Amino acid sequence: MAFNPSKKNIPLLKPRTSEVLPQKIATPPEKSIGEKGREGEQALAEWFSDNGLAYVAVSQNKDTFARLFRHEVKRPDFLLLFDSLGMIAVDAKNITPYQPNKIVYYTLPLEEEVKKAIAFERIFRMPVWYAVMENVGQEVCWHWISALKAVEVGFVETNAEKGVQFLKIKRDDFVRISTGADLAKLYLQRLPALKNLSRLPLGA
Repeated sequence: MAFNPSKKNIPLLKPRTSEVLPQKIATPPEKSIGEKGREGEQALAEWFSDNGLAYVAVSQNKDTFARLFRHEVKRPDFLLLFDSLGMIAVDAKNITPYQPNKIVYYTLPLEEEVKKAIAFERIFRMPVWYAVMENVGQEVCWHWISALKAVEVGFVETNAEKGVQFLKIKRDDFVRISTGADLAKLYLQRLPALKNLSRLPLGA
């Protein structure tokens, strides 16, 4: 009897398909506060250089600061020279804004950050400014505010988990800086009042 492959006793094999398993997409770990801070410092240094600004980066090594100041004063990240006006201190910030409503805010720790920056300003007779980084598409811009104005316009609130006070500051109270020429806007800033500053102790 001739062999007939079409007979029912011959099983038909289905084409084999490879099973495709879903692949997990690896998400990069969230950057630490220190990593984000160093990223902000590097970005601001590059921005200063790109805009032809004269600056000095301040070492944050504890051994380079007198013990007298270590727990009372927070040193800035940069000293920035304005040719006709002198030097200002600048602290770079790479922090995430939050928007509980339609208003965008930045926050700064009150005791460990702002008060110690003001102590630096009082001791060294040098204005301290914060420069907060913002990525806008492929460009980087900066939101600037003086430590004194931050105290005056900011709202003091308390972190419920840590019990630490911080300043909540509207982004509209900052000066938006995109180019070196924009820095002239800093000298048009005025404090709306002095009532909050007058409450700070002399050793703040």
